Amino acid sequence: MVPDFSLSRRRLLGGLAGAAGATTLAVGATTPTALPDVLTDWATEVYPTPPEVTELWRPTVTEAHAREAVTLLDETVAEGKRLRKRIETDEHFLGAGGWLENAREALENGNYHEALFDAGYGLQFAGEELGFARAKLGKVDRQSLAERSRRLHDRSERVAEDLKPYPTVAPGRDLAWYYAIERQLVMARFHDEYDELADERDGADEESGPDSEYDAEEFGAITASLLQAKLHVRTAERYRDLLGAKLDGSTTPYADPLRSIADEFRAGIDSFPSREEVRSGFESDVEESVDGGGSRPYEFARSRLLRWCYDYDYQFGVDEASDLPVYRAVEFSTGLAQRRAHDFVVDNLVVEPGDRTFDSGHTLAAKRRARSTYRSVVGSDPPPLLTRQVPRAVEDLQVAVVGFGGLDQRPHWREQLKAYCYALVGRAKLREYPALFDSIVKAT
Repeated sequence: MVPDFSLSRRRLLGGLAGAAGATTLAVGATTPTALPDVLTDWATEVYPTPPEVTELWRPTVTEAHAREAVTLLDETVAEGKRLRKRIETDEHFLGAGGWLENAREALENGNYHEALFDAGYGLQFAGEELGFARAKLGKVDRQSLAERSRRLHDRSERVAEDLKPYPTVAPGRDLAWYYAIERQLVMARFHDEYDELADERDGADEESGPDSEYDAEEFGAITASLLQAKLHVRTAERYRDLLGAKLDGSTTPYADPLRSIADEFRAGIDSFPSREEVRSGFESDVEESVDGGGSRPYEFARSRLLRWCYDYDYQFGVDEASDLPVYRAVEFSTGLAQRRAHDFVVDNLVVEPGDRTFDSGHTLAAKRRARSTYRSVVGSDPPPLLTRQVPRAVEDLQVAVVGFGGLDQRPHWREQLKAYCYALVGRAKLREYPALFDSIVKAT
């Protein structure tokens, strides 16, 4: 519960900022702060946090682009509804689950990025309904789906080929556009079912009926994936065209240097110990396994850091991006930042084996230092490419709030310590990005 102070919220925050600066010690100190936990807990919630990275930069979505996406969803819903009426079923037609209405509203309000997102999300549900109805009525078969997959795959390959040799005028800007294009291609390839339908494309089992291998629900899922892939490919094409208009003047090819720097980042990641090696390296010094989350502060902190910094989220789409060097370079830069951040945080934790409590004043101090790092690294007008590298670190700072995960967890120090670790690991990642950014843009 927020204390009932007579001071205004603004004046109190100002006092908190001053108090935090005066009473907290350097990272790594173990002396508790002077402020009571009830106050510092609340302060972590109201303390300023960075904005969404989409407020700093994102590729342009034109009205025509957004309208095209909403129209695709509208047509998918309409056809699904028409076909569903011909099927004897007691199930209610769900259409796009409300996403079409959201997309239309965003479009009319001029929120074109939001309209594109809503349309793409709605295609998952509308596509499933349409594919299900088509299958039930015998209007779709494996060969037709395979042919659609092949056409989408070919379009994706043409876009990827068009990017070569990655000419740039302003690397900090243009490479961000290349990343946006390649990310759409990764998503398209993820959804297009190309490999799964390879046998059907090649004519295997031509004599089997349409439902011999897939039931209607599976046809629905495939149809939805292909529709989403279609929108991703179309978005990649539009981004490619917009970037092409910006490449005016003398350009520098980046293809080969990008591949080299991506390999260098990947080698850097591989030079760190494995997840299992890190875990076994400190479990011998504590009383319990990290898998349980830890019932004491040190074990709890190490378990969270292992999960956040040694997972493999940076590898999403890597298999689909073997020919997409900007995507690989950016994703591997985030993976390397995670590994380095883990070591920094472990070296600077304010908890040690055997500790049983945690002072949340350290959380507020960590947030203050993280905010300062954010201002110096990202600021208010960062290079677009940098905004493609830092989102996860920014998210860490945004959720560094006592109670973000629910105040029902006990003991309460878990929430306090988790917020502290989020702030510290977010700051540690941000510290890595200036050098990683320079490595990419100065790779030629």
